[in-house]
Amino acid sequence: MESSAYRSLAFLFSLGTLPIACGPKGGDTTDGSTGGTDPTRGTTDGTPATPTDGMSSGPATAGATDSAGATDPGGTTGTGGPCQAYVDYFLRCDPEDADLADQFYAQCMTFRHQAEVLYGPTCLALHDAVYECMETAECQDGPVCGAETEVADACLPEAGASCIAFSAKEAECYGEPVPANAAGHCQVYVNSQVYYGGPACGAAVEEYFACLADLPCPEFEMGSGCDVQEAELVTACGGGP
Repeated sequence: MESSAYRSLAFLFSLGTLPIACGPKGGDTTDGSTGGTDPTRGTTDGTPATPTDGMSSGPATAGATDSAGATDPGGTTGTGGPCQAYVDYFLRCDPEDADLADQFYAQCMTFRHQAEVLYGPTCLALHDAVYECMETAECQDGPVCGAETEVADACLPEAGASCIAFSAKEAECYGEPVPANAAGHCQVYVNSQVYYGGPACGAAVEEYFACLADLPCPEFEMGSGCDVQEAELVTACGGGP
């Protein structure tokens, strides 16, 4: 397909997924706004990345809840839940990192909350399956539980009406099918705007997409004709899509 067919969705496909089964050391960190926060990546000095979104860095206990409302359900894996299984894997494989256990746990809680908000409970359950796999996985460098991680990383939320219409408009105007997961990636983007910018921002993004989907193809391809919705989006989100 010609690259022009992806112009309107280019920013959506840059979002990526939320990988979770890498080691906690040696990776770059992200803030989660354009590709998710990977709790298994650390800073360049080997310490865990700083948890975001007000997550608690408290002790790894079953049923612990972060300040944003995410809960590590005790009993899902062993007695401590998915995040305890995550911590146990790294401490079993790198016992010298025992003093970082609380930070690892807090990062996992941050990730689970973001995964649930951006991708939904179905995808969260698939990511939790990776943690469950890690509970008995052999220690190794790099990603573990590859099959489970691949399934989890492919999961996307169910798309709403505006994202379905937007993706269909792409296919109509460019005469080529968009990727099957285009609407799902669009929904991740909308969800991320709600998460980082608030409900008003997410609603403005959806209205903007819906307006674009109603345009004749020449205007759609130029991204013109939705000036009112774009201005509302800028006001609600503090910037364009």
